[in-house]
Amino acid sequence: MPPLYQLDDYDLCQDRMAGIYCLAYVEIKPNSSSVLWQLIEEVSLDSKHRFRHDHVFRGVCLERCLNIILLAGDATVFQQEDIQDLELSSYYNKVHLRRGDAEERLLYNEMVNTCLNLEFGQKYELQVQSLIEYCDKSNDPLDALDLTIYILMASILMLTILSTFYDYQIRSSSLQQDSSFYQVPLKSSREILLTSFSLRRNYHRLIQPHSSTFSRDISFFDGFRAIGVFMVILGHTLMVFMTVPIQNPEFYEQFLFKFETSIFQNGSLVIQIFFVMSGFLLFVNFTDRQLVNPQTSTINCIAAYFRVFFYRYFRLLPSLLAVILFNATLLVRLQDGPFWRHLAEGERVFCRINWWKNVFFVTNHMLEDSCSHQTWYLGADMQLFELFLMVIVITKKHPLLGKPIYILLLLLAFVVPAALTYILELDAIYHIRPETYRYLYFRHSDTFYQMYPPFYTNLGGYLFGFLCGHLYIHQRSSTVVLRGKLRYELGMWLLVSAILGLLMSGYIFMRHDFAKPSLWLALYAGLHKNLWVLICAGFVFLMSCKVGGMAYAFCTMPVFRPLARISFQAFLWHIVVIRVVVGGIRQPVYVSSLFLICNVLSVFILTLTVSAFSALLLEYPLGEVLRCFLTQEKNKKETSPEIQMGRAQSAA
Repeated sequence: MPPLYQLDDYDLCQDRMAGIYCLAYVEIKPNSSSVLWQLIEEVSLDSKHRFRHDHVFRGVCLERCLNIILLAGDATVFQQEDIQDLELSSYYNKVHLRRGDAEERLLYNEMVNTCLNLEFGQKYELQVQSLIEYCDKSNDPLDALDLTIYILMASILMLTILSTFYDYQIRSSSLQQDSSFYQVPLKSSREILLTSFSLRRNYHRLIQPHSSTFSRDISFFDGFRAIGVFMVILGHTLMVFMTVPIQNPEFYEQFLFKFETSIFQNGSLVIQIFFVMSGFLLFVNFTDRQLVNPQTSTINCIAAYFRVFFYRYFRLLPSLLAVILFNATLLVRLQDGPFWRHLAEGERVFCRINWWKNVFFVTNHMLEDSCSHQTWYLGADMQLFELFLMVIVITKKHPLLGKPIYILLLLLAFVVPAALTYILELDAIYHIRPETYRYLYFRHSDTFYQMYPPFYTNLGGYLFGFLCGHLYIHQRSSTVVLRGKLRYELGMWLLVSAILGLLMSGYIFMRHDFAKPSLWLALYAGLHKNLWVLICAGFVFLMSCKVGGMAYAFCTMPVFRPLARISFQAFLWHIVVIRVVVGGIRQPVYVSSLFLICNVLSVFILTLTVSAFSALLLEYPLGEVLRCFLTQEKNKKETSPEIQMGRAQSAA
């Protein structure tokens, strides 16, 4: 069959005086008399496990293309036709908006289509219809937005230098001359503000051990966060490599038939552990601070709600804005190559146009034409945070309402996914197909849009996190010690077996299609995510009681502490790193398991490096500035080390 990707030499073409390089999307025309077409059609029909081999990409150097046409003579003329995939054509028209893009498509489409038809006719005796996605050229000149981010970067760097120098001056005039000076909170609000960008002080915040009892009790969250971020990077790296030029698409096609693939494909559930941890932290922190009780007035309850909400919103917003600005400006200038604009141009355009989706945390409901697709999680998490913050305020004000509200939420957590699966005729579980993200946006994936990012299909994570919080507070106040008791230690390892069983149970749905609507598919959809969440909640509660033996010791290793504190930044920046790592591909690559493992590890290491700088230069400093301006927090000693550490933990 014709290869999915075939690219002319990009650098050789660009090196010529009049060299113009175009990337074309190509559809092979049906030909029932061709044995090769029958094979292509047969393979492409299995959309669950295989790529569309009748839809291919070609990188064309127009100089070579013109030579092919001249050699063929004037006898052969191929009329330019519209491609069948109107959705993709419309998408390219929205993405490639640079000056001259539309004109170049009109100017060169017929030439490229003729050239490709001559090649396909000679090699495969097939005809095609093509559409130029873009013709590559140098980057556009800097505009106001580009200049803005350069000015902001220079300003942050200058603030960091000045703040670090000022902090050093304070240290020089103090009695405490060693490095422990940077670990002691300053007392003056003026000094706190002026040293908020101090690199040394923020570095010590990053590596400082947990100091409060609660932070030590949940130190296993460090391991959960680090491992969770690694799993997210693993999944997204595998996904992005399904979108780039590869020599052997059969690697993925055969991989999707294997039983063990269910662990990776169903592994998208790993994100639920972050919902459980967020719900747990919200409940315990709100309860410990005693912001609301039955005697609190309604006005004070509302004030407490908005104070907690806006503090979290403005703590997360600067880092999110930094990623949006970067994608809208600098990203496209970091690489070049025949496939680079295909990978990065959508981010540039949609981050400039639809940035408001991210800023208002609604990306999870409006993923179409949005930038930074991974931030759907932030939208879902923020909406769940708002809902469950309302729940905890109401239940603290009116304790008798707690049980009915929890029962209602528990029913909704099971019923909503099941009902949506049945009514909308969705798959029992979401798993990515080869064509789902091949064009850098989710296509023909109703199960993903309806079941994965909406907050109302993820109610179970926060709910079970709340229930874990109840159990933790009760266990903390009792004298009973669970650690070392055989039934609890054994229960921990049974949870591991339950996770593997639940992941593998999805294989039948990935291997086969079933008639829809189906009650048993709906029942599985309602159960499997919530069972996963229940297992995660079991881990959280048992480990908060220090149960788990080697697993607990592993998750509380000190090496995970700084990794966990930059996990929020790692989540934000890892897709940017992946794009840059794969964006310079000049020719289709041969994919193997070792190749993917090496790329996952390199992306993970680079992401941690970028995340550490982002946390030290942006997240920690602006978090410190935010606390300085929240006067109502000053009377509660928010500058203590334990609160500083709490900020970094809750960021994920």
